[in-house]
Amino acid sequence: MFPEITSKNNEQLKYLRKLNSKSFRDTEGVFAIEGTKLFLEAVKNQLQFKQIFITSTWLEVNGASIRDCLVALEKNKVTIAIVSPTILASLSSLQKPEGIMAVLYKMSSQPKTIKRTVLLEDVQDPYNVGTIIRTADAAGFDCVITSAKTADIYNEKVLRGSMGSVFHIPIIQVSSLLETVKQLKDQQVMIIGTSLSGSSLWERQSLSGSFAVVMGNESQGMSKQMSECCDLLLKIPIFGQAESLNVSTAAGIIMYDLIRDCK
Repeated sequence: MFPEITSKNNEQLKYLRKLNSKSFRDTEGVFAIEGTKLFLEAVKNQLQFKQIFITSTWLEVNGASIRDCLVALEKNKVTIAIVSPTILASLSSLQKPEGIMAVLYKMSSQPKTIKRTVLLEDVQDPYNVGTIIRTADAAGFDCVITSAKTADIYNEKVLRGSMGSVFHIPIIQVSSLLETVKQLKDQQVMIIGTSLSGSSLWERQSLSGSFAVVMGNESQGMSKQMSECCDLLLKIPIFGQAESLNVSTAAGIIMYDLIRDCK
């Protein structure tokens, strides 16, 4: 049904390998995903595909519905090719590849409202970024805005960590997060920072109106300039002997605590 690629040196496969580079992704305006869940989430959210690579085993296991979906994508000029498990393994970063990889065009969605927002200032671990995006999606936040030094949302570890939430919630990377914060303040959005010098999360006042939560770098926290821009600083009380919490864990606790005021 679909053409087969038998050489690892095929030009399409070379193109796919280059997408490990952020600069190449930025230049081409595309990114790669791997795995059945991400593929199905991308289809469900009507993302635009460029190329798809599958194994014949994956196609057989996933049945007629997947086959019909691929046929529909092929009619829309998406290139689909069969590759061997060995070739797919040479492209994959997973220990046990599922049998599908795809190249998609980057997303360009904008939030309809900015009432509940997460701001990531130089959060560099891709899995932390992916997990925060997933939690923001689950908690019903409107969007995630990231600094230029935050891990790229099209990094395969971010995509995997988000479990498809990158396709559900608008994510915007800005060149200056401080400027974005100033713009949000002009729109009457309360900026809530996270700091060890802040007030206890358990003792905060109820919120009304729009707000944005800032999560800082894993080791340095928020910058001094960002802290000075915040309308409110909060900290999560620690009752045991741990010195701090992982930034994605802290983000989840804070987001779900704040969202109670919006229900």
